[in-house]
Amino acid sequence: MRLVPLLALPVVFAIAAQAQPRTSAAPQHTLSIADEAVSTSLQAGGSDRNAVPGSGCSGYIDNARPSAKLTVEGDGPLAIYAVSGSDTTLLVSDPSGRWHCSDDANGSNPAVTFARASPGTYVVWVGTFSPNEAPATLSAVRGQPAW
Repeated sequence: MRLVPLLALPVVFAIAAQAQPRTSAAPQHTLSIADEAVSTSLQAGGSDRNAVPGSGCSGYIDNARPSAKLTVEGDGPLAIYAVSGSDTTLLVSDPSGRWHCSDDANGSNPAVTFARASPGTYVVWVGTFSPNEAPATLSAVRGQPAW
């Protein structure tokens, strides 16, 4: 009977070691979109493995620092996407705190799209599939990505 708690202990520590991304942390960039497209150049990736579960939730990010915080005005379609010469990933926390992920939406470039995006703040991490950093361009547009 005493052996069972000891066997479960390493699993608890392994789960705790993978920290969730900090949505309240200061971002690398702050963007706002009403009707016009916005974009910014940044360094994608980090040393933390993306710990958010789900399809497309892969790669490496910096848990302590989002790539950007995107303020969205009004509702309607929205695409958040990244373009890079490296294999990049995308992690987005929407205004209600739900996670959305993408890997390889267009070649090795990710995109998260919303048919009717809620107004508010979207917290975005542009990651890399392997544990290294790479230059990338993060964009947001009302409608479909302009690859």
